[in-house]
Amino acid sequence: MKTEKKRSLKQILYLISLLLFSNLLWSQTQSTSTTISDSKKAFFNVLDYGTQRDGTEDASKGINATIQAAKAVGGGIVYIPAGNYTCGPIELVSNLELYIEAGAILKFPAQNLPFTKGRNQSVECLTAVPLIGGHNLENVTIKGGGTITTSNAEWMKLKPRYGGSAAGVNWANLLKSLENRTPAMEEEYLKAAPELRPPFIQVMNCKNINIEGIHIIGSPMWPVHILYSENVVVHGITIDTYPGVHTGGIYLDSSSYVRISDCFIETGDDGIVIKSGKDADGLRVNRPTENVTITNCTVRKAHGAVTLGSETAGGLRNIVVSNMICEGTQVGIRIKSRRGRGGFVEDVRFNNWTMENVGEAIVVTNYYAMEGEVYTGDTTIVSNRTPIFRNIAISNITINHAKTIMSIDGLPEMPIEGFRITDLIASGKTGMKASNTIDMELHNVRINTVKGPAFIVRNSKELELDNVSTSKPLANTPVIRIESSPGAIVRNSKAYPNTDIFLSTAPNQLKYLILIGNATTNAKKVTEETTTFGK
Repeated sequence: MKTEKKRSLKQILYLISLLLFSNLLWSQTQSTSTTISDSKKAFFNVLDYGTQRDGTEDASKGINATIQAAKAVGGGIVYIPAGNYTCGPIELVSNLELYIEAGAILKFPAQNLPFTKGRNQSVECLTAVPLIGGHNLENVTIKGGGTITTSNAEWMKLKPRYGGSAAGVNWANLLKSLENRTPAMEEEYLKAAPELRPPFIQVMNCKNINIEGIHIIGSPMWPVHILYSENVVVHGITIDTYPGVHTGGIYLDSSSYVRISDCFIETGDDGIVIKSGKDADGLRVNRPTENVTITNCTVRKAHGAVTLGSETAGGLRNIVVSNMICEGTQVGIRIKSRRGRGGFVEDVRFNNWTMENVGEAIVVTNYYAMEGEVYTGDTTIVSNRTPIFRNIAISNITINHAKTIMSIDGLPEMPIEGFRITDLIASGKTGMKASNTIDMELHNVRINTVKGPAFIVRNSKELELDNVSTSKPLANTPVIRIESSPGAIVRNSKAYPNTDIFLSTAPNQLKYLILIGNATTNAKKVTEETTTFGK
């Protein structure tokens, strides 16, 4: 009897363990399949369409044939397994998931390519077809743990720059021509096209795009270019293009409803970039980039970690950038345009950043000029060529070892309006300089410098400095210097021990400032009026 009970118990335990193992195996199978797709799509392996994965021949023929097979049945998953692939351009189609498996390396050699309509540096033109891309598509996903790679140096040998131009002589001539007539003559576009390098990944006039998990090493031009598209997600990708020329990271160009998250970017140009058209051509197209969120990304070695502009002609608005780590970049937060660009930047928020060893931590300027650019229009009359910056908020920022902490430069004819900084702690060689602003506010800002005042503000209206300070005051140097800013308010701020001068103004300007509730007992001199300081 006892033996039968033991045998029954063993059978029950065996059946339970078998059931658990089956469930575990089924869940692992499901998990593996859902990494490729969450739906029951048709599945196509590129190896079944003649694609070689030993790098000996052009794999794009087989990959494109596979994509066309998926298109013929209404879409599906095109699977690129681990291996080494030598590729020409890959053309995407609607309702496609291009899955590049971990261990798959797609190498794209530099070569002359056919032309297509697109944008180069946010100017409509003929340009080389993207290495991976498509026009007028819907429901496209590029994902997986695989790598796509090319050599920027080889592309630069094939299509070098000349003189001060970003590309060649004909590209420079086209830009000049567009200032007089837009669109330009067809032959001008045809002459410029051979000088232009293609983007790596580009979608144009597309909807419902997802780019996830891939690794990009090197790029001919912009690695990811989102152009005239909407409802786009870029998540968890790695971009390594340092120190490539004009490579950068992720570029949004006259697009809307875009979410960028959890990306790592190390590049020789701007990291995450938002544009909307350049100069007269951009004003003609007049399409904004709007409704964008960027979060949880790390950017290293870039020109600007996150850059808005300088191509602002169509306008940039409703942009939120949060939870960012920035290391070793030339600039951290960078908002730039210039006279002649036109357009606007408005309703923008940056929150929760750390920056380490940057050149300039925060730059907001309407004096930016790209290589080879000279604007010859009237520089004082406000027109549709005058860029407008307004309602820009920056909060919860930590900056260590910057060369310059902040530069804010509006135009005399169009000051920056509604610029606000809240809860910022920074250390750097030089502090904050701002000019030509309206309704600028600083709240809870502490800046420590190696030389010069922590805060210099000139030619500003409706200025408010609330709880601003330096915890490491410098000898014979004011904490705050204000010039030509009548009605400015300095409130609730304190002078730390060893402060020589708390507030400095130009001669006969102190009486036009409002001081409220400041703790200045530690200052040897609370205020002074003296000649220009800190230039």
